[in-house]
Parts: sequence; structure tokens; C-alpha cells
Amino acid sequence: MHQQNAAEPVQTELQTPPALRMRKRTPRQGLASLAGWVVTLVVFASVPFWLSVDNTLLIEGMIVAAVFALATNFLVHHAGLTTFGQAVFYGIGAYTIGLFSVHTHVSFWVAVVLGPFFAALAALVIGALSLRARAFYFALLTLGFSQLFYNLSMVFYGFTRGDTGIYGIPLPGFLRSPLWSYEFIFIVGAAGGLALWWIVRTPFGLAIMAIRDNRRRAQSLGMNSYVQLLAAFVISGFFCGLAGVLFIVYQQHAYPEMLNWQSSGAPILMSVLGGMSTFAGPVVGAVIYTLLENFVGGITTYWELIIGVVVLALILIYPGGIVRGVVQLARKLGSFGNGGRGQ
Repeated sequence: MHQQNAAEPVQTELQTPPALRMRKRTPRQGLASLAGWVVTLVVFASVPFWLSVDNTLLIEGMIVAAVFALATNFLVHHAGLTTFGQAVFYGIGAYTIGLFSVHTHVSFWVAVVLGPFFAALAALVIGALSLRARAFYFALLTLGFSQLFYNLSMVFYGFTRGDTGIYGIPLPGFLRSPLWSYEFIFIVGAAGGLALWWIVRTPFGLAIMAIRDNRRRAQSLGMNSYVQLLAAFVISGFFCGLAGVLFIVYQQHAYPEMLNWQSSGAPILMSVLGGMSTFAGPVVGAVIYTLLENFVGGITTYWELIIGVVVLALILIYPGGIVRGVVQLARKLGSFGNGGRGQ
């Protein structure tokens, strides 16, 4: 009798965290989702064949922003770590190619491969130090590291070319073609997004979500929260560095503002706009944000104010993000079409 009573609280403590109880899709829903993603990929892959060069460049900017937003949302939403320092890794990915082109004779492709790994190495060091703090203090530490790297890029002018940055970074011959530069950015960006989608669904992805939901309960299940969150920080840094590499193919320019903490706010804003709880949310948010930035920026110098008002209005209308709002609206319309039988 005594042993039975002692076991009850243990069973409650080891209750499965919410993140581990993922909703399973029916085969029909899974097939429809897969078909939707395939059609989307085919449409985006064929963009240079039916859009002008200017509009193709606009789509390139959206893809770079989407990879940056997905990598940031992986840390902020899935791992539950609010950060203002992901721009450091974005800038390191870009500066790796720029500095190699200025100071060495190393191949462009070697720099492309090293960029995300250098960003991941920096994330390992910064994450190991920052994760010793929690919540607000963690966010402040990441902000501080971002400002540190920004100031270092400004101070060491002979190495980084200071506030002017590194312009005109040379690309290999075939990447100078608008068609192949777009296809390179699209293929690498899509592969990066697919890799993050897969990581979220692995046992590791479920573990970091369990830690986010209830750290003490996850630790009672045997999870090492510090190591798991540090791994998530490094993975996010790697893909932010990948976005920085793609930015060089897109713009051939690395500059200090890429490292600034304010640059870390843009991918968070994109994720909130599209919906942080859905994987497609940051992608949709990046598309809308880039469209607003380009079109409104061409009309007025106060484009940031107008974008802020538009984004604020969209978030007030769709507090869970545009993707979730559209899904809820589609369900209501479907329920209305069925005469309310779905309610």
C-alpha cells in the first residue's frame, strides 16, 4: 500500500510534456500538404522563366530573408529562447566570403562552405556563455554580443573596411548569370528550409520543445537542457550563417549593419507576422515584409514608419500570424458551406 502511494507523484512528474504529444495528420491531409509544397517549389524554381530580372531579384531577397527568419524562429519558437543576436551569425556568414576574397586567394566555394561553419563556431562560443543566463538576461547577453561584433567590424578598418563594408565581392562565372544565381539561392535556400523542417520533427526537435514547455519536467525525463539548448543555438547560428552566404550571392556586399542587433529584429518581426507556431509562418512573413520594404521604400523615405503601422495592424487582426488566420478563416468558410455541421 505504501509503495502504491509513493509511485503516484512520480507518475505525475514524468507526465509527457505537451511538445511530445504532436497531432498526427491523416494520410489525406499529409498528401495534400506534400502536394502543396511540391507545387510551391516548382512555381518558385521556374521564376526566372516567367518574371523579369528585377522581380527575380526581389524573389531572391525573399528567399534569403525566409532562411534567416526560419533559422531565427527555430531558436525563438521551438527552443523558446528570445534572442537579439542572430544577426551576428548572419553577418559572419557574409563576412567570411568577403574577407576571404579580400585577404586570401582561397576559392569562393571554400568560403561558401566555411561561412555557415564559422557562424556555427561563433554560436557555440556565444551560446555557451549566454545560456548560463535565463529569459531577459539571456536576451541582453545576445544583444551585447551583437553590439560587440558590430563595433569590432567598425574599429578594425584595415581588416573589415569599417563602415563602408566590403563591396563588389567577385562571384564565379556562372553565378553572374541572373538565372543561375537565382537557381543557386533557391536550391540552397530550399535545402536549408527542408533541413530545418526535418530537424524540428526529429527526437532532438521534440526534446527542445519539451524543454521549452517545461524545463524541470524535461530534466526529470533525463534531458540535459543546457546541452540540448546549446545544440539548438549552434544549429540556428549555422543556418543564419547560410542566409548570410546567400546574401553575398544576392548582393555581393557585406557591411557592419548586418551584425547590428537591430538586424536581429527583422527576422523576429517576419516570424510574428507570418505566425511563429507554423513552419510556413516565417516564410510568409518574409515574403510580406520584403514586399513592403521594396515597394513602400520606393515611395517614401518614411517607409519604416509605414511598414511598422502595416505590420502592427496585421498582427492585431491576426494575433497568431497570417498563416494561422488564413487557416482559421478557411475552416469557418468550410463550416459555413456545410451548413454549420462542422461546428
